[in-house]
Amino acid sequence: MKYWIISFILLTSTNIFPESYEEEVIQSIESIRTIKASDDKSEIENFNSLMDSNWKKFSEKKSTSLPIIRTKLKDELSSNSPNQMVLLDLSWYLALYNPEEEQIDLIKKAYETIDFQSPIIIQNTQQYFRLALFLSEKQTPDFLFSIDKRFLQNESKSFFIAQHIATVDAHAQRTHLYGVYGNQSVPHLLKILKSEPNPKLRQSITSILRRICTPECANDIYTMLETENDHITFVNETYILLDNAGPIGKELYLKLKPKPKSLSKETENYFFSEQNYVKNQSYDFLIAKLKKKYGESSNNFSDSKLMNEIEKMIQNKGESHTIHPLDFFSNSINHQILINKLIEARRKCFLRINHHGMQDIDINNFILNTLYYKEQIPNESN
Repeated sequence: MKYWIISFILLTSTNIFPESYEEEVIQSIESIRTIKASDDKSEIENFNSLMDSNWKKFSEKKSTSLPIIRTKLKDELSSNSPNQMVLLDLSWYLALYNPEEEQIDLIKKAYETIDFQSPIIIQNTQQYFRLALFLSEKQTPDFLFSIDKRFLQNESKSFFIAQHIATVDAHAQRTHLYGVYGNQSVPHLLKILKSEPNPKLRQSITSILRRICTPECANDIYTMLETENDHITFVNETYILLDNAGPIGKELYLKLKPKPKSLSKETENYFFSEQNYVKNQSYDFLIAKLKKKYGESSNNFSDSKLMNEIEKMIQNKGESHTIHPLDFFSNSINHQILINKLIEARRKCFLRINHHGMQDIDINNFILNTLYYKEQIPNESN
């Protein structure tokens, strides 16, 4: 009888003493190793369900789970053969919870250790891209070279975001990554453009520069236009002069004389058809276009109130439901301060992977270009 009682106690001990939360977190981390590249839809759904379940477990008590995750990630990085999905999933989880500088260094190390050409990483392109976007937004030193290697020189796989009905292809990924890195992306991409022979990449780079250039691009773009022979790249470069470079862009466009042999008939027709439009471009011309598209502003912001609203816009990833485009021209704030704030708001827009983010970038650039013209008005106080 005593033997039976002892056996019963031993058999039921696992129910009396369930696994600790720490053990459950470790088991969840270990389960990531079972995830592999697959073409089987059912298997992929099971893997996604597993990752969702793991993240729910991690989030039950983050004060306990986060230190374990950091330790496990460090252990994985010291392995001779680190598991790609463990690196990706744990580093992305850490990135979502406002990590401190030391943890950002850990996340960056994990990102750089990941083999971006591994089949399982290619299958999880969206997660890998979002990890890159996180690091790019932090303006991590030398990260532009990482974007070059993994997203510019490599044609990454497209992914679909159902809630935004948006397909994010390789070019869009580059645009968001260079765009959110900010001002340093401009000279970096211009340098690449000067020696890049691949027409498709030149088209991609100039399209990105159309989103992020300032008047500082104008002279370099003008020089390249003199010998440009690819139609799409030529059009992109002229748009940079006209939409991103203010009066200096207009001046350079009107004096541009491309080498005759470098232009196709299509490009030549396009270039000369734009001449009259360009000659009319001025501050008043651009203000009239803004009024036609957006109507008059009903706001009456003081300078301090407008600055507060701009700061809110920056914090809200470049989005504002209160500022009217014309508000940027009915104030006495120093133009350069407004320009700098708008450039930062534009940078934050690249965090939004949807059509609305791109639309706000285009509006932002229109306002910036108009401000560049306003700076040139005689006797205009700054």
